[in-house]
Amino acid sequence: MHPSVAVRLDGQAEPLRFVVDSAAGATLVDSRVARRYGLDNTDDATTGQIRGASASSATANRMRQTAWAIGTLNLTIVGMHSDLSRLSNAEKAITVDGILGNDLTRRWDTRWDFLVHELQLWTPGQLADGPHCQANALPDRRRGLEGFGFITTRLGDTAIDAIAVVDTGAAQTVLNAAAARALGLRTDGSDARVTPREKGTEGLGGQPQPSWLYTLPALRSGTWQHPAFEVRISALPVFKAIGLEDQPALILGADAMLDSQVDIRAGAARICLQRHSTH
Repeated sequence: MHPSVAVRLDGQAEPLRFVVDSAAGATLVDSRVARRYGLDNTDDATTGQIRGASASSATANRMRQTAWAIGTLNLTIVGMHSDLSRLSNAEKAITVDGILGNDLTRRWDTRWDFLVHELQLWTPGQLADGPHCQANALPDRRRGLEGFGFITTRLGDTAIDAIAVVDTGAAQTVLNAAAARALGLRTDGSDARVTPREKGTEGLGGQPQPSWLYTLPALRSGTWQHPAFEVRISALPVFKAIGLEDQPALILGADAMLDSQVDIRAGAARICLQRHSTH
């Protein structure tokens, strides 16, 4: 379900599978790949903490300068590596070798076409505008969120206003607690419309956050709309980190965009979302 691209590192012929995550602020290589290729930076042992959706975090280590080949694009990057093993699924034969984050993709106009499984990087200003496009809903977003695409949405039959962060790396759409309250939902066990999700919701560090499942009757953003589908409800710390803890907000996951095309302009200045059937 996650959009991915083949990446070749350090001149090697082996194609590596990198998930393209529009809501990841850092590009990461899995530590097992970094070790196999000898990419550790022996002159700079800088480390950092990478926080995912949950309250936990993962340690990232600086790599040496490395050549990256992404399709026809060739770059030289000083990247970071971290343990991404939780993102792979041996039972489904899915291996994740890295994450391509918006620290990299925000340099270009980026198009995700989910239906045809295609990612395109365009020179800024080349993608056409239209009625399905909107300016970033958080024009004054803080430092560190420059590459994140925020859009205005309306939730349910009552059209509750909410801000969504477009997250191509999220498997399922997640409503925050404020959105659930605005929809009149309760997560205390007294609301038959809401059921607990046993596994919760995990981030990079693997610590699950309590979560519930709910069938959202409708979701709209400009000219784009999605029929009823199952979403999660969770008070993920990421909502506080992006400044949306106290107002209705959601993570717009890949499940909502499987038949859609998403354009995020350079610097996430504008976001365009349309169903593939409208082309």
